[in-house]
Amino acid sequence: QLKDGDVIYNVGTAGVCSDCPTGTSCDRNTKLCVRTTSVPTTGPAATTTPSTTTTTPAPAQTTTTPPTSPEANFPSGDSSRCSHPLASRMTNTLRSEYERLHNFRRGLLATGQIPRKDGKHLPTASNMQKMTYDCTLEEGAIQYASTCPTRLSELSSRPNVGENFKTFPATRFTFDTAAKKSVTEWWKVIRDVNFFEKVVVFRPFHDGHPISSFTQMAWATSNRLGCSIVNCSTSNRYVGVCRYTQRGNIVNNNVYEVGAVCSACPSGMTSCNRDEGLCF
Repeated sequence: QLKDGDVIYNVGTAGVCSDCPTGTSCDRNTKLCVRTTSVPTTGPAATTTPSTTTTTPAPAQTTTTPPTSPEANFPSGDSSRCSHPLASRMTNTLRSEYERLHNFRRGLLATGQIPRKDGKHLPTASNMQKMTYDCTLEEGAIQYASTCPTRLSELSSRPNVGENFKTFPATRFTFDTAAKKSVTEWWKVIRDVNFFEKVVVFRPFHDGHPISSFTQMAWATSNRLGCSIVNCSTSNRYVGVCRYTQRGNIVNNNVYEVGAVCSACPSGMTSCNRDEGLCF
C-alpha cells in the first residue's frame, strides 16, 4: 500500500527500461519490465535462462450482420422501390403505407388536432417536416427485425438513428394490418398522458417512458424513415421496427417548435401545405 512520500516509479529515458529490478527483464515490444522465470536444463550444471515475453495483438473488432432467425417470415410482393440485399423482405405497398401513416399523424399534430388524456389538444407546430421513405434506414430495420427481437436495439448499434419497436401476438393480423397496428401503438400513447401544453420538450423522464415512441414519430426534424414488419412463427408474433433520421428523443430538445402552422419551415424546404401542416 502506498504511503505519503513513496516513489511511484523511477524517472528515466522514455521508452527504455533503464532500471529494471532484479529478477525482471525489459520486454522490447511493450517497454515494460517483466518477471523472468528459471528453466531447468539437463546436464551436470543447471543454468537459468531468462524467459522471453511476446505480445499477441488482440483480434480486430469486426461488425457483422446479425443472423436471421429461423422463425422469421416476410411479406411478399413487388419490392422494386429499394435495391439493398434485403429489399425482398419488404414490399412497395407497405413502404408507402408506413410513409402515409406517419405523415397523416404528423399532419394532424402540426395542425392542432391531437388530444391528450384530458382532452386538451397539443399546440400547433411551426416546423413539422414531411417524412420520406429511405431504403438505407429500411435495410437496418430489416436486419434487426429479422432476428425476431423482443425490445429496442441498442443505440450504439445505430449511431444517430432513431428507432421505434413493437411486438404483439400474430393472431388475427396480416402483414398489412400488423404494419398499421405497430404505428397505431406507437402513436396512441399520447392519449394516456397529459404531457406537453405550452411547450413540447423531451424531458429526461420521457426517456424510456412509453411516450418516447410518440415523440420519435412526432419529432419535427426526423424527416426520413425506413421500416420492417416480420412474422416470427415459432413465438406466433409480429415484430415491427421503424428507423428515423434525424434521430429524435434528444433530452431537453423540442419535439417540435410551437407556433403558427408552416411559419418556421427550415431553409431548403420551400413548400408547406397549411391544411396538411408539413414542410417539404
